[in-house]
Amino acid sequence: MKKLITLILPLFLSAILFAHPEEPVPPVNTDVVWHSIVVVDYKPGTNDEAKALIQKFEKASLMAGTSSPVIYWFESGKYDLVVTWKLPDGPADLKGRWSPDGDAWWNALVAQEGSERAASQLQDDYNELIASSMTQVARKAK
Repeated sequence: MKKLITLILPLFLSAILFAHPEEPVPPVNTDVVWHSIVVVDYKPGTNDEAKALIQKFEKASLMAGTSSPVIYWFESGKYDLVVTWKLPDGPADLKGRWSPDGDAWWNALVAQEGSERAASQLQDDYNELIASSMTQVARKAK
């Protein structure tokens, strides 16, 4: 019986001590660069209008001093456009409006268009051109 208690007591104590360990905080992975990747399929015949609206969005980025995405126009396949945003703080950067730099970009767009209503209308007009889109978050090794 003494041997049994001698065996069980340490097991029981270790179970109590380790039953609720603190979760380790994962280290920030500095070996990767995060990106938001959006592919867009525009409605037929709307590419030129989309390009004009995108130029307005890019102008707002320049005014705000915020990062601009990398844009590729496809020549083949289902989609018309791919946009990649670098996310310096990882997926947490996606909490803003349309851009990782969120509020600064939005404020510049509002100033450029003259009002919040006009800036919202510009976004609505752009969204109306989209037949379908897909957004993914990806990471790339440095």
